[in-house]
Amino acid sequence: MDWIATAQEELRRQGLAAWLIYDFRGSNPVAKRFMGLSGLITRRVFLLVPARGRLTLLVHAIERGSLPALPYEIVAYSSRDSLEAELAELLPADRIAMEYSPRNDIPYLSFVDAGTVELVRELGSQPVSSGDLLQAFSAWSPEQLAAHERAAAVLYRAKDAAFVHLAEEASAGRTISESEVQKVIIAELRRGGLEFDHGPIVGFGENSGDPHYATPATGGRLLRRGDAILLDIFAKEPGDESPYADITWMGVYGEPSARLREVFEVVRDARDLAVATMRKAYDAGRHPEGREIDRVVRDRITSHGFGEAFIHRTGHSLGMNGTHGDAVHLDDFETRDTRRLLPGIAVTVEPGVYLPEFGVRSEIDVVLEAVGPRVTTEPQRELTEVKVA
Repeated sequence: MDWIATAQEELRRQGLAAWLIYDFRGSNPVAKRFMGLSGLITRRVFLLVPARGRLTLLVHAIERGSLPALPYEIVAYSSRDSLEAELAELLPADRIAMEYSPRNDIPYLSFVDAGTVELVRELGSQPVSSGDLLQAFSAWSPEQLAAHERAAAVLYRAKDAAFVHLAEEASAGRTISESEVQKVIIAELRRGGLEFDHGPIVGFGENSGDPHYATPATGGRLLRRGDAILLDIFAKEPGDESPYADITWMGVYGEPSARLREVFEVVRDARDLAVATMRKAYDAGRHPEGREIDRVVRDRITSHGFGEAFIHRTGHSLGMNGTHGDAVHLDDFETRDTRRLLPGIAVTVEPGVYLPEFGVRSEIDVVLEAVGPRVTTEPQRELTEVKVA
């Protein structure tokens, strides 16, 4: 139950009276993580975590006897009226955190149904989002950061191996498919002891313009002169607490067209602007919101005439069980992420421009330290050219 001290410290830091964790038949995955319940729990359950003092668990009377030993005060209800009476007694007439997002702006943490939020309001509390509170549990430890950096080093070896293969095959005049390059990357990742939830993305030509292109296990498009080459590589060390590293690197078969070079430079500079904006905010003593970084990047790309071709958020938090984590995303486009970029959180920065003939994405990883952002993966400065035989 070490999480309790962290939660209460964060509640006090944010000026919140309490955190109300609510669940009904697994509707809130946050509750499963923190409540510590087991056995047959089929009715509504509430756990009040006050900024100071002992926690209180409110459960149905028929399920009280099946609870494990917990460091909470246990209160029971039976009827609907008794539930409301117990809640009224329990809840402070103040701001409380819940897994709720106004207007569902952040669907990643919107787990409490509208009716329950209405009830809590009627009983005198003011629900606010638990988004920043939950980020306290997504901050990386020094050991996790080290695991991420080791994984990132393997990703770059895999990227380099892919371009060596491309150069050798092109020099020999042999055809090159997307799937064979993917196999080269996968072999290097496995050689480095990494695991991943699905294979890397290898896209040639127009396939690089599909942000979530699924490279086939066999075959795929053959490389042609002038093609853009997109490699999106992501993996992690084994273990539930090991975080992902995630990069995207761009190449070209032969001499890049003026158009491809232009788009790459726009994307690259927008990527760097994201980091510079984070750093400027930290230097001013402020933790910027995820949406703020996305907006700055999106405005820059739009100013160059490519706004309509930037069809996803600027970046996502890095997770342990999947590439995408549970913390703040750089997003004012798909969602409106008002969570702050707090120390210990790690995110990708990956703006992209997707045109019918090719796409360009440049992706780096950034960890927020107390003094500001630190880029943990090598930023690409120029397109990698695969020479034509």
